[in-house]
Amino acid sequence: MQQSGTLNSKSEIIFIMDAAKIQLSTEESTLVQNAHWLLTKNTIMEKVVALLGQLISPVKHTLDHLRVCLPVAVATSAPKISKGEKYEGLPWAVLDFPRVFGKEDTCAIRTFFWWGHFFSITLHLKGTYQQQYSAVLIENIPLLTQHDFYICIANNEWQHHFREDNYVPLHQLDKPTIEKWLSGSDFCKLSANIPLEQWELAHGKLLHLYQVILQALGH
Repeated sequence: MQQSGTLNSKSEIIFIMDAAKIQLSTEESTLVQNAHWLLTKNTIMEKVVALLGQLISPVKHTLDHLRVCLPVAVATSAPKISKGEKYEGLPWAVLDFPRVFGKEDTCAIRTFFWWGHFFSITLHLKGTYQQQYSAVLIENIPLLTQHDFYICIANNEWQHHFREDNYVPLHQLDKPTIEKWLSGSDFCKLSANIPLEQWELAHGKLLHLYQVILQALGH
């Protein structure tokens, strides 16, 4: 009987602990009763996707004029918009255009929206494309530095945050270090970001940064 009582006590403790985990804080209780904020969030994400979609036509126009210069697979690639809910727990949306993603070779420009953080634009190169463009990118580091680009120093090519273990501003690094990350690693990524406070300017700024990236690639 005593042993059974002990088991019941343990079960009660576990139940109490589990119950405590599902109790709502005052803020959570307010939010769960308010459908409007979630509907607003959905509306914002629709506008994010629309903003990304509005980049496609002017970028395509630019790429069409550069078709003789860019690799055919890159210049003729189709745009793709993706979205999700949980990049580090927060909603996100992505436009990949142009985009060539392969196991060995990658050449893409990725425009990324991250809820609560920023818009960013990233040149992502790997394999033959990295070999093709690393020299001209090194020559154009001053241009990229002037426009506040960062360089990826991490081993994971699929991280997008700008914490110091992933991206470092180009102006903080000397040329040999930049050359190492551009040509001596398995991939290279160069990124710039736009704070969400500049939402009204984001479309124009992103198009301008597209032009900077293409100029840095020698086009």
